[in-house]
Amino acid sequence: MVVGLDGATFDLIKPWADEGKLPLFSRLMAEGSWGPLRSVIQPYTAQAWSSFVTGKNQGKHRIFDFWERDFPGYGFRLLNASARRGRSLWRILSMAGKEVIVVNVPMTYPPEEVNGVMVSGRDTPGMDSQYTFPSGLKQELEEALGSYVIVPNDWLYSRRGRPDKAREELFNEVAVRFAAARYLMDTYPWDLTVFVVTATDGVAHFFWAYHDPSHPLHEPETAEQYGDTVFEVYRRVDAELAGMVERLTENTTVVLLSDHGNGPTPNRAVHLNLWLQQQGLLAFQAPQGVGRLRSMPSSLAARALRSARGMMHSLLPFQTLTKVRRSLPGRIRSGTSAQILFSDIDWSTTKAFSEEIRGNIWINLKGRDAQGIVEPGAEYESIRDQIIAELPKLTDPETNQQLILRVYRREELFHGPFLQNIPDLVVEAAGAPDMFRSHTGHDSAVRVLSREEMKKLKTSGSHLMNGMFLIRGDGVQAGKEIAGAELIDVTPTILYLMGQPIPSDMDGRVLTSIFEPSFLSANPPRFSSAGSDEGSPDVGYSDEEAEKIREQLEGLGYL
Repeated sequence: MVVGLDGATFDLIKPWADEGKLPLFSRLMAEGSWGPLRSVIQPYTAQAWSSFVTGKNQGKHRIFDFWERDFPGYGFRLLNASARRGRSLWRILSMAGKEVIVVNVPMTYPPEEVNGVMVSGRDTPGMDSQYTFPSGLKQELEEALGSYVIVPNDWLYSRRGRPDKAREELFNEVAVRFAAARYLMDTYPWDLTVFVVTATDGVAHFFWAYHDPSHPLHEPETAEQYGDTVFEVYRRVDAELAGMVERLTENTTVVLLSDHGNGPTPNRAVHLNLWLQQQGLLAFQAPQGVGRLRSMPSSLAARALRSARGMMHSLLPFQTLTKVRRSLPGRIRSGTSAQILFSDIDWSTTKAFSEEIRGNIWINLKGRDAQGIVEPGAEYESIRDQIIAELPKLTDPETNQQLILRVYRREELFHGPFLQNIPDLVVEAAGAPDMFRSHTGHDSAVRVLSREEMKKLKTSGSHLMNGMFLIRGDGVQAGKEIAGAELIDVTPTILYLMGQPIPSDMDGRVLTSIFEPSFLSANPPRFSSAGSDEGSPDVGYSDEEAEKIREQLEGLGYL
């Protein structure tokens, strides 16, 4: 049984377990092996869970975010599981005759055919979608549970200043997710069950400031009312897990993992496009004189569009958001995908640019980008060298500490047929990657955010690189704290435990250090040649479905 706890971290779990507040976690840590689990760069949901699912790097499985560049223009297209390449863990096991149950793993829509049952996750565009395999399971699940939840509305209520309702949504998601897993495990035969709880991530995003006295937005008055919400989500997970573990047969291995960690949102902002402008590598458009929006500087127009979308989120019922948006002129409704990420760039004189909400930098390359001006070869490498050398020199304006850990050429981190879909340079933050923010309305590349600016972010918790891994089962060393485990190592390790050979094209490794030496010697890992990549047809989203997904991503601060 594999339980994904999205965004969970031992920074929270271990102290509470040591205090006896999370008895099931404490017990499993004593009976099994555990430690931090390094995520992927960048440590966000779409690419992280896809790397777990395949045991491969993003250059092989393609998913580098919830979206990808739509070449040769400067727009983007939203992705779902149909874009993922490489056989999933459950596909490999299904082909081997194993029976599987898969529930709510992000980036699993549309659900694939498996030897068992599947309920898709966060990339599902709505409850009216066909989110189960087989198709009849949808009605069966809804009848068995009364109602089902894929994506809770914690993000929506948090934006509207209703932490009470957001809290209810999170608690309900925990209850529904475990109820669904229990029902399916009791109803269908299984060799592997995988399900993901997302409340552990949502509660960090929206309730960290209530929980953490050192957070810039912490207020004793509201903390008294909501300060226990983060702990309460973990406590409920612990209690639900305890009940499930008691129901398992003795020889069932239990694996807990998260796709990344979480911590406080930094009150620092790095605006990569302003920094690139200072380096002479990017130019912004000058004011244009035609039309209402175009009569303003592009940055001001983009700011107005963002403000309008924020008001829509705050004032309109969720059910009407998409209808209202679709009734507006196309340029105002979405700003086009290029304007959402790259709103005010003068492409004719720009050599490098960033979407800024991620630590990614693209070179405006001739032959690839619509208005590319950088020659492939020497000029391309020279610009990358300049950015790699200079960007890590950015320091915190108050502490003088380094803000950028490292800038990587994409080929230093990734390899595979989809390397070209990944930004030319990938920037790793020294802390939380959520410090990369839009430059709109600002003129300094690095800033300390005011309290009011922090409030406008709507989230007070951010992703961190280290998630968590815990395993208990036959052959696993008890009470062993491990180091060096990576997210892509989990699937090869699961295949090993299930007696299956590890495909040679997986980038992860079997975590041999967690096993008793006698178990390893009696059961050496086996490997197989890579199977053909049977990637499913790339079905994408309809316009209406894409709008729903975009609303959710905006609500979470991802767009």
